[in-house]
Amino acid sequence: MANVQPENGYTKIANEILEALARTALNGTQRRILDVLFRATYGFNKKHHDISETYLSKATAISKRQIQKELKRMIQFNIILVVKAPTARQPRIIAFNKNYESWEANKKTPDVKKDTS
Repeated sequence: MANVQPENGYTKIANEILEALARTALNGTQRRILDVLFRATYGFNKKHHDISETYLSKATAISKRQIQKELKRMIQFNIILVVKAPTARQPRIIAFNKNYESWEANKKTPDVKKDTS
């Protein structure tokens, strides 16, 4: 039986963030990436962290290629921010964008009416 106790560590996330995430159409890979990011940042009282795609792949048991694809989309959606670009020796430093009103994934495209004439 697992011994899950707050004394063994926990990650504090604001309820408002969890509610915003519940309203956001994320796929499973994207959500798992966020879970790892939350653990690496908020779990250690940090705002950002250097996380490689290889680390995300191992932590989520998802292929590196799929991680690359979904991480790129989350950066484009403005859900994840790049604090510092990667170099040949260092992975990029990323952060969760807690300003959920700026997430592109939540913005709807305007309805286009069909011309019925």
